[in-house]
Amino acid sequence: MGIGSLDETIEDRVSSLRRLTSVALVLVCLGYAALLLNIRSWDNGGVTILWPSNGLLLGVLLCSRRPQWTAYLAVGFAVDLGLNLALSFAPWTSVYLAGCNMLEVGIAAALMYRTISPNPDLTQRKQLLSLLLYGVVLAPAIASVLAQLSITNLHALPRFTAARHWFVADALGIAVMTPLYLSFREREQFPGRSRLEVAGLLTLLVVVAVGVFWQTRFPLLFLLLPVLLLLGARLRLAGSAVGLLIVSIIGGYLTIRGHGPIALVRSGSTMTGDLLLQFFVAVSMLVLYVVEVVIAERERLQVNLKASETLFRLLAEASNDVIVLSDLSGTRRYVSPAVTTVLGWGPEELIGNTHLQIVHPDDVDAVEALMSVCREGEPVETLTYRCARKDGSYVWMEASMRLYHDETTWEPIGFVNVVRDVSGRKAAEEELNRTFRLVENLAMADGLTGVANRRRFEEKMDEEWRRAMRDRSLLSVLMIDVDHFKPYNDLYGHVLGDNCLRQIAVAAQEVIHRSSDLFARYGGEEFVVVLPNTDSGGAQLVAEQIRRTVEMLGLPHSGNPCGVVTVSIGCATQTLGHDSVSTVLVDAADQALYQAKSAGRNRVEVAAGSTIPG
Repeated sequence: MGIGSLDETIEDRVSSLRRLTSVALVLVCLGYAALLLNIRSWDNGGVTILWPSNGLLLGVLLCSRRPQWTAYLAVGFAVDLGLNLALSFAPWTSVYLAGCNMLEVGIAAALMYRTISPNPDLTQRKQLLSLLLYGVVLAPAIASVLAQLSITNLHALPRFTAARHWFVADALGIAVMTPLYLSFREREQFPGRSRLEVAGLLTLLVVVAVGVFWQTRFPLLFLLLPVLLLLGARLRLAGSAVGLLIVSIIGGYLTIRGHGPIALVRSGSTMTGDLLLQFFVAVSMLVLYVVEVVIAERERLQVNLKASETLFRLLAEASNDVIVLSDLSGTRRYVSPAVTTVLGWGPEELIGNTHLQIVHPDDVDAVEALMSVCREGEPVETLTYRCARKDGSYVWMEASMRLYHDETTWEPIGFVNVVRDVSGRKAAEEELNRTFRLVENLAMADGLTGVANRRRFEEKMDEEWRRAMRDRSLLSVLMIDVDHFKPYNDLYGHVLGDNCLRQIAVAAQEVIHRSSDLFARYGGEEFVVVLPNTDSGGAQLVAEQIRRTVEMLGLPHSGNPCGVVTVSIGCATQTLGHDSVSTVLVDAADQALYQAKSAGRNRVEVAAGSTIPG
């Protein structure tokens, strides 16, 4: 062991010895002070009014490590044994009663240590209940019964007449001294109060106590309780304990001498007076300690609420998201400062208003629907909507809304809405969608002519086929073929052949006016037109316009008897039912095209069986 460690060990031992000595001196003073108070009562046939030594020793144990208990209990035993011998008790009886006292303290400390020792604070409900149950009731009851066993068999202590007399004195001693010691040992004494105020309040209690217990004409005992409550409210738990100690000493001394309101009880013995005083002190103790716990819990709740509010405001003010608290009607009660950065509004400009103030009119229904679902307690998804900036422009915002509840009743009292600016994300999404549509359109477009390709035709045909079956409406299809196109390629080459197809596609598209119609390249030199809600006459008219438009282009074609490029067109129209097959109409138009080519080309033919509603 090094020199430094040895010095620390010696210093610790010296400190422990000093503390043991201090505890022994205080126990001696308390013990002899209690004897001065109680001997007069014993001589007049009364009981032990208050025994504070055990309460002090219990407080010492609760503030010490368990290995130190043996030393403190030994000191307490020695002091108690000396007091018993000073009272001329038989040696073995003195030893036995001192042992009962130490057993009482040891039982109470062992049962209370786990609850109180880590953080002594008797204003906490659990710790106060532990003190009352184990320290004030159970431990004194066990010790008093054991002490009475000796007293019953031997008559060395005629002053002790029943176990309850030991029990009440020790219970009150623990109830007064243990809280007093813990308050002075572990916590600030009389927090927030000046010495002048403390001295004034204690002097007031002493004056009132002396006044109440000195006179014997009026039952003024009730005047003490308001003063004790004032003392407890201002000086807290330590003040309550000091006040009870003062009342016990002054009241006990004067009551024994026949003074005070208790003396007004007729035919009352000294024992009866002592018991009535103890009852008053016990009731006052319960009232004071319960009030102290209620006040302390309220203060802790306020501190926690303030801390929670401070934390919430810190998080809200540091967040880039806008945090909004509103009641169930949607009226805002709090808006975080981030709203100024995001929307340009000051929080005070939005508080007291509803969502109608800034939500885009087209999005109001969606926001109200979200609030309605959330109000019913159902889980809600995030909602993206537009909010007005102070300059009048709109930005896309995303809301994540939740109910918040009353902490006591758990009834819903409003909404917590976390709103963030997603205009950048929304713009990226729109750009992505635009790019996707562009790619999709490219995938649906013919690379040579730029019109819809066969894939787009098949999708369009499927859509219109289903709609026509559902509505039992008309659907027409035109199949178009460039006449003598192979000879054209042979004569003019494929480059001019491709250019010819492009010019035909442009010219034919100029004839198609409705957005529901579709002109597409079917493959090679073939094109196809889909005409929803078009009868056979209308389809034939469109087909003829396309044929004439292509012919009027006047594209030279020496391999065609007409001398210019021409097209042949087959038309098919059918009223569709649920038993229709999608390929029927296309096959019918293809057959009509075959007929047009067989009949000499540069003409329009209508498929047999095509219907024209009359």
